[in-house]
Amino acid sequence: MFDTPQIDDVVLWMGAVIGALVVIASGLVALHRIVFGPVRKDIDSIRKELHRNGGSSLRDAVDRIEERQQDIQVDVRRTAERLDDHITWHLEDKL
Repeated sequence: MFDTPQIDDVVLWMGAVIGALVVIASGLVALHRIVFGPVRKDIDSIRKELHRNGGSSLRDAVDRIEERQQDIQVDVRRTAERLDDHITWHLEDKL
């Protein structure tokens, strides 16, 4: 058989490098999950609030507020028209 110590050394070195890269990659993945896991969870919960879900999301609350605000605008216009009519009635009565 051939004695190939240089090839054996290269194979062992490549195995060590690949092993080290696997360990480093695993560590980076774990670190990424530790650091960004809670951030991702927070972003997901915020994202849920921005979509309608039948009444309890922030989006649903904003929609209800907008609808009520539009109703109030209609009521204010009607009240202003009635007040204008009332003032006009008083002014016409004095003349």
